[in-house]
Amino acid sequence: MKHIRSIFSLILLLSLNLSSKAQDTLLLFHPTAYNLEVFQKLLDEGLFTMDGYHLLGVYHPGESYDYSKALAYIDKEHCSHVSLRQIKGELGPENIYGEHQASDQFRKLFEGSEGALFMGGPDIPPVVYGEEVHLLTMVTDPFRHYLELSYLFHLLGGSQDPDWIPFLEEKPNYLVNGICLGMQTMNVATGGTMVQDIPTELYGIWQAEDILALPGDQMHRNYLDYLNTGCEDPTSYHFHKIRLLPGMILTNGIGYNKGTAPLVLSSHHQAIEKLGTGWEIAATSMDGKIIEAIQHTRYQNVLGIQFHPEKPGLFDPAIEHPQGCNSTINFQKAIAYGDSYLFHVTFWKQLDHLLQLNRE
Repeated sequence: MKHIRSIFSLILLLSLNLSSKAQDTLLLFHPTAYNLEVFQKLLDEGLFTMDGYHLLGVYHPGESYDYSKALAYIDKEHCSHVSLRQIKGELGPENIYGEHQASDQFRKLFEGSEGALFMGGPDIPPVVYGEEVHLLTMVTDPFRHYLELSYLFHLLGGSQDPDWIPFLEEKPNYLVNGICLGMQTMNVATGGTMVQDIPTELYGIWQAEDILALPGDQMHRNYLDYLNTGCEDPTSYHFHKIRLLPGMILTNGIGYNKGTAPLVLSSHHQAIEKLGTGWEIAATSMDGKIIEAIQHTRYQNVLGIQFHPEKPGLFDPAIEHPQGCNSTINFQKAIAYGDSYLFHVTFWKQLDHLLQLNRE
């Protein structure tokens, strides 16, 4: 009988150990229902497999978004591979670049994950990069910015504290990707600054009509929504080409040559001004005035992009977006020429590949 009990105890211990084994985890900051839906569509299209990974959405209770909507989405869609985690603690401009109440929580997030994604969103508060507020800057969700800036500072360090030891020194292959606001946040977190309004600061233009008269590759959002036309609100997104620089993650797998200039989808009025610590430019606008992508010089799997490769319409031909009075635009048809579609598909395949490598 003792022998039987010993065998049963061993089986029970083994089962407990297996069930408690930590699952590989990818962090998603600002996990709104929309961002979770976008991510799910990438999975459905096979662009990002997340094979064996758990998606952990991270947020701060001070954010303006109602995360009960995200929980409702997870429940409705039976997303067993997704959960949310709230980060508690006081965060503000005075403490985000250093140790604070949430630092231990950041440490646990980092140790329990293989990467982190940062999505698009509103303007960063200029106070966190030492500037006053431009007339056209709109700060609507400061606690979201404080959380994301601080986690990225913990990961990468920055000029705000040269003695800070970045978390990534322990796991240099940790994957970090920022899209639009995400890239801007990566830059500011490491000591960089922002152009607070592209048309007024870089082109000296204050009128929407004058912006719309610019060549297409000098526009970085669709300013038609500034005009009261009485028509259905047009999409704020605008297509333009970018210039890729050689030897970067973005050029992997697309048959890069000097003339490669994929069409990308953008919706932003701000841009990187001064680069933070540790960055090199991976892509620019065609006129060279806008930084379109950055890559870290020390941590090879850390990449930020200013454009939006995640939009479902890029991969679903059935989706039409309003473009103006009685007109629509099909995102997938727009990128069907040349290397543009391949560029978008390869971007997600490359990120997925880098994430899977973290297991080895």
